[in-house]
Amino acid sequence: MTGNNPTAPETAHGGPEVGGGNGWPPATARNAAPDWARQASDTLPALAPTAFPVVRDRWERLVTTAIIPASAERVWEALLEPRELAMWLARCHGSLDAIGTDVVLDFEDGEFFLVRTQALIPPADGDGHGELRWLWRWLGLGQAAEVTWRVEPAPQGGVVVTATEDAVNPPADWQTWNGGGWPGILDQLAQYLRTGTEWRWPWRRMGPYVQVELAASPFEAWDTLMSAPAVKFWLQRMDGEIAPGQTVTLMMGDASGAVRMSVRDVVDAGQEPPSFLPHVNFGLARGAWGGDIGGRLWIEPAGWGASLLQVFHYGWDALPPGPALLEERKILTSFWAGAARRATQLFQRPGTTLGPHTWT
Repeated sequence: MTGNNPTAPETAHGGPEVGGGNGWPPATARNAAPDWARQASDTLPALAPTAFPVVRDRWERLVTTAIIPASAERVWEALLEPRELAMWLARCHGSLDAIGTDVVLDFEDGEFFLVRTQALIPPADGDGHGELRWLWRWLGLGQAAEVTWRVEPAPQGGVVVTATEDAVNPPADWQTWNGGGWPGILDQLAQYLRTGTEWRWPWRRMGPYVQVELAASPFEAWDTLMSAPAVKFWLQRMDGEIAPGQTVTLMMGDASGAVRMSVRDVVDAGQEPPSFLPHVNFGLARGAWGGDIGGRLWIEPAGWGASLLQVFHYGWDALPPGPALLEERKILTSFWAGAARRATQLFQRPGTTLGPHTWT
């Protein structure tokens, strides 16, 4: 018995037990902290990072203009009629004068634009002002851009045709490979209207070019894409590894066979200034080609928390000419478009183990 509390146990030194089972430390010392300690995070915050980016966008515009010696109605017809579009731009599947419907502008070499008209204002009688605006995506899966065509009378006669393309976070060299705008396209339009003959290229000796936006930062996306399980899935790797000097066999499709990728060099993130962005340079070859073409696979930022995966080919002009090359180019374009779609799936279902085939 201790004091007036008959139930308080005695410690070895005769006092009441206020701590743990052995009486030490006291419960008050164990469970309570001084006010200054509990308030330290408010009264003296640590020198820790508190700022973080939330937006990193760039908006770009290309404007090209030409004076064409034709009537506004004649130019307007060339901008909309499928039979005329095929003579200077691309074969048109669908109707551009139907607002809100999908149209394909097909270059007939495997590459195309998926287009949807947003606005259509024909040149008014006696006024000569018209406007056609659409959204488009390269191969139907690239970044969306807005294209606006304006037709207006020229003071000296004829019409002024202006093509404007707007894009948000496009590829870093977007303005370069557009030639600083659309001068070649507008010249093709003007030359067709003047001569009535076809001014389109038969097929391009560069490309295919494929791009797709991924929902991850560039370095995170690259590490994911280049991991061994991911390469098996989105590139449909049959054997080999993506390393300098190695040969990788890729399955292009059940009806298309395989293609051999000769890896020339691999630059990982942080290795090569000034951008320190990763890329792979390689060659591709198939028996039907009679040689190989060059290729580059790379990634870059597309705003904050997003990246743009791209692949580009060149060197078709060095191959022996033959009617099969155009069909082979179409097959290759289809392969890379499928690979780009599969790449996006890696970021839509994080943590999922995917197999090497599209049906897995």
